Amino acid sequence: MSEKIDALAEALAKAQGEMKNAVKGCDNPFFKSKYADLAECLNVAREPLSKNGLSIFQANEGIVESSKLAVTTMIMHSSGQFIKVTSSYPIQKNDAQGFGSTLTYARRYSLAAALGLAQEDDDGNSACAPEPKQDFKAKNTEQKPKAQPQATGDKFVKITPQGDIVVTVANGHDKNGRPLAAYKNIKDLTIEELEKMVTIPQYALAHTAIKTLLEEMGQTA
Repeated sequence: MSEKIDALAEALAKAQGEMKNAVKGCDNPFFKSKYADLAECLNVAREPLSKNGLSIFQANEGIVESSKLAVTTMIMHSSGQFIKVTSSYPIQKNDAQGFGSTLTYARRYSLAAALGLAQEDDDGNSACAPEPKQDFKAKNTEQKPKAQPQATGDKFVKITPQGDIVVTVANGHDKNGRPLAAYKNIKDLTIEELEKMVTIPQYALAHTAIKTLLEEMGQTA
């Protein structure tokens, strides 16, 4: 950072007071989740920053350490003062698409962290509405516990009651050298694992979800 940041700090405080949270406008229809993309983060930041003599610069520092991409984010003030931070992010796929996807993620996360941007649902009022109060008065009759929903699927793919897709993956070997398996959420798999799994018939129940997840990853490139 520059030797002094007093003017920058004052201007940034004013800009942050004018910024709105980034709206999660991009949909993942399968998982029924939303996220704010890089464009949305920039849109909510540009005017307050410019109004207060501030600007953002982000530089791709290339690959560092072991398959990690470094991105530097700099906040500059018209006085010449500046602050900057460099962060590194793992690259999951060693090709142009994987590099571009990681760069977009890195810029979005670094920008949001530097400016203190949060993400909120565009239907946040209804999502945060308080639940109706329940009457917990004792009843004369004993109520039987309700049956809990169970996961569906087969031994290779299971769909949890919350809608998560988990699949069996290799998980080392036992003391006799026999392979072991464990369930893992597809959101936690690498792109290479997902692309391989979508071609295996045993994982057919998860193919649609995997393709949707891969498409979402590709849109961030």
